[in-house]
Amino acid sequence: MSVNEEIQSVVDQLTEDAADVLDYLHWLTTDGETLSEEERARVQRGEQQIARGEYLTLAALRRLCGELG
Repeated sequence: MSVNEEIQSVVDQLTEDAADVLDYLHWLTTDGETLSEEERARVQRGEQQIARGEYLTLAALRRLCGELG
């Protein structure tokens, strides 16, 4: 299966409330690599959170989701 076919398979499984995925895909396909002021502010806040140790590892997130699900 090609990459495009795999992507289409995943897209076919998305629900109507997956607007954030659409936004991300639009972002990926734009020519410009510049961030908006809001996006830069989000990145900066995220970097500050990481510096303060306010993050989850993927393993911790999986454990948490397993406990919730």
